Amino acid sequence: MKSIFRKIITNYLFVSGLLAHLVVFGVLLTQPYLIAKVTKKISQEYYSWQKSKDYKALTNGRMQSVADEIDSVLHAWKPQPADQHLTQPFSVNGTEYSDLTSAVSALQHGDELLIAPGTYHTPLVITKHDITITGLGHVIFQKGIAQGKGFILSKGNNLTVNNIECHGISNRDGNGACIRQEGVNLTLKHIFFHGSQEGVLETAKQAGFIKIYQSRFERLGHNGQAHGIYSNKASVYIEESVFVATKSQGHAIKVRGESLVVNASVIASLSADDSRLIDMPNGGELMVKNSLLAQGPNSVNGQVIGYGLEGISHLRNSILMTDNVVYLERLGVNYLLALPKESQAIELTQNKNIVIGKDSSSYVSDSNTYFNDRSELGLPAFPSLPNSFCEQWHYCPIK
Repeated sequence: MKSIFRKIITNYLFVSGLLAHLVVFGVLLTQPYLIAKVTKKISQEYYSWQKSKDYKALTNGRMQSVADEIDSVLHAWKPQPADQHLTQPFSVNGTEYSDLTSAVSALQHGDELLIAPGTYHTPLVITKHDITITGLGHVIFQKGIAQGKGFILSKGNNLTVNNIECHGISNRDGNGACIRQEGVNLTLKHIFFHGSQEGVLETAKQAGFIKIYQSRFERLGHNGQAHGIYSNKASVYIEESVFVATKSQGHAIKVRGESLVVNASVIASLSADDSRLIDMPNGGELMVKNSLLAQGPNSVNGQVIGYGLEGISHLRNSILMTDNVVYLERLGVNYLLALPKESQAIELTQNKNIVIGKDSSSYVSDSNTYFNDRSELGLPAFPSLPNSFCEQWHYCPIK
């Protein structure tokens, strides 16, 4: 009796299982989009699993947040000490003011606005030319925004900003900036822009320049449309500065102007979801020298440097990369350089760069030295960066 009952159950399970499989197979045949959907889901799950496995291997199992990675790799930014002291928070030409609006209103062409230590929420609109804004000690600009554009909205020419920290700037358009530069020419010295949608957004009507010295841009970007720096017309010069952990598919540096020079600087993704480290969508003259470029495992774009990908619009178009160290550590295919198909008119020079990781681009050069990974050089695991790289700087930010 038991054997008959067992046989009935077995036959039932077999027939019901067969029918269920036939029904599923029939549905998939009549609804082919389901096959693509299921296949895509399986592929995504596998890719996610493989990426997690590769990430653990890259980090030797040390899983850290991006904030923890930054703390483990870089020294905290420190303001320069004040060389004078004010009895009121603000000063213009020796006259002190208790509120920022009055101080800004008093500015004339060529003046310097001095700001005492503190956290300020009132944004600035600068309309005069040749203005200098200097923080005396630790000065923080936070969350305020002028005309929905930036904490500092510069309509005048030749603005200089010294020793300022700025963070928490956003707007509805997704491009709230610490500095919105609508006039021509901007110089930044020892600034720390972080945790905002955009560090600097330049929208001047005429071509000028942006010069950046000994400064830090950290955790900037928004929805792939805001970046650490975004220049529409200005040429950009960067020296002894750090761009770290650009977020939300932003580029660390995006320049549409005629030229970009990056000298003795660090551009590092760490584990942030950035896009390119450098983007010159319309070509121009690009020079990267004595710098450290480190593409991270979670970068959404495999291209470290994009050049001319939206069409060449400048008369002179060249790329010079010399004496750099480049980490290609994105989990996926990596391209050090991404150029348009019609790249014959672009003068490309690579010289004495050390590239760690596989470069799948068409621009591998005999003038560079390539290594498969950090272990070939005996280097510490990700996210560590070599502090010997910047020992000749005025101040080395790498621990």
